[in-house]
Amino acid sequence: MAFCGFNRSSGPDALSGAILILACVFTAWGRVGAANERTVADVQCIVVGAQLSESADQKQRLSGEMLLTYFLGRIDGRSPNTDLEAMIAREAQKMTRSDFAKAARRSGAEFSARGVEFVRIGKALERLGR
Repeated sequence: MAFCGFNRSSGPDALSGAILILACVFTAWGRVGAANERTVADVQCIVVGAQLSESADQKQRLSGEMLLTYFLGRIDGRSPNTDLEAMIAREAQKMTRSDFAKAARRSGAEFSARGVEFVRIGKALERLGR
């Protein structure tokens, strides 16, 4: 029987089987932890976007709306059952000005990098259509 990429019979005894199972569990936890960290970071970007979308400056408002849309989509694609309302409230409450500034820089950089990729893809599709 295969489990986590290994055959149960591959170990010489029950102890090695248990070690393999534990290794798989810890690997899965690491993936979940990384996904949770990514989701928290994306929620912080939503907080930044929400703040910017309340700005009197039209350019900042538009930037905020784009951040909200982009990072909401990332979270929804990764974890559609996330309790976003609770996460947003928690992150908004605990973020300091410094946290907000770091999240704003990170969010802007990630969004800009993705925007460059969208432009590149658009140009490639244009070339294919000619």
